Amino acid sequence: MLGDIVELTVVVRDLDAAVERFTEVFGLTVHRRGESEEFGFKNAILPTGIGHIELLQPTDPTKPVGRFLEKHGEGVYLVGFECRDILGSVEQLKAHGVRVDHRPGKDIAWIHPRDAHGLFVELRTRERYD
Repeated sequence: MLGDIVELTVVVRDLDAAVERFTEVFGLTVHRRGESEEFGFKNAILPTGIGHIELLQPTDPTKPVGRFLEKHGEGVYLVGFECRDILGSVEQLKAHGVRVDHRPGKDIAWIHPRDAHGLFVELRTRERYD
């Protein structure tokens, strides 16, 4: 079910400052930036070999990323694993009573942190950075 770690998501207070730090200190480059009104954040994707680091800055304190920052401060928010069979994995997890958020037609699913000892797990396909 779980393959390689292909995403590490870090919640930050200031996206521009975090991007500057990760590019200068670690030599990473920004693949793309975006914003999600639905989930209340803006982000930057920085490739790291087979995966990437995603930096998230909350834009809405009432949504999960904003609540995470308020409660925990900056830090690791999510770990994404490559998954070759997302639908089958979702069915298997649900059969074990795991809360999984999977939306029809999407190649991504999220496992509730309470069902993974506090770790927010994402099942996804590996991204390309061309």
